[in-house]
Amino acid sequence: MSIVDKDARHGAKSDDKKFTGYKVNSIMSEDGFIKNINATPGNSYDGDILIPLIDEMIEQGFTASEVVGDTAYGEVDNRNKLMLKGITVIAPFKKETNKNELFPQSKFRIEKHGVICPAECRTMVWNHNKKTEQITFFFNKKDCESCKLKQKCTVQKRRTITISEHYELLKRAREYNKTDDFKEDMKQRAHIEPKQGEMKRYHGLQRAKYWGLQKINIQATISAIVVNVKRLVTLNSCGYQ
Repeated sequence: MSIVDKDARHGAKSDDKKFTGYKVNSIMSEDGFIKNINATPGNSYDGDILIPLIDEMIEQGFTASEVVGDTAYGEVDNRNKLMLKGITVIAPFKKETNKNELFPQSKFRIEKHGVICPAECRTMVWNHNKKTEQITFFFNKKDCESCKLKQKCTVQKRRTITISEHYELLKRAREYNKTDDFKEDMKQRAHIEPKQGEMKRYHGLQRAKYWGLQKINIQATISAIVVNVKRLVTLNSCGYQ
């Protein structure tokens, strides 16, 4: 992207907000301190940053039982890996989308060894892809071709349903996300945005001051140190120990 900065990349916050450079991911504690921060190229996926950030914290002796984040951090791989470390990921799920307006996966009843479709046909034919950690169920072609709901279900000869091999973990998380406790957790998540904005507007993260990822990480770390000192001063004035 740049002849002087080989690490800079095109990125986008939305279809209308595009940039060239870097993005910054951070972890903040409940009492408002930045515990870890990491700059990455602009085209990096936020979900890929969570595990390295948590691992660095663990190496430094920090502990946590929960981590609350936005949708990207709630990918099944993150949930499973952190569960093995004793950490629960709390995050929203992506909304189901279907450009053909066909039956979404939520219309199917997924059992331990099978799937039942909206027309009450059941399949136990499946394939496990160990590389992607996904299980795909295949419905019978004859059942699909003669089904009165076919036009609402699939444009193919038969419907398939693909789930993660960690489906039970996702199922528990989806059930939790319907509770009031989840709503309270997400209120905590909202506190990180003002902190990110503080570093961006007042402490240098609006623009990369250096070339190269290593130096940008130093810039991000300095910004985090500054807001942490400000937070400590604020809390000490209120009697924080």
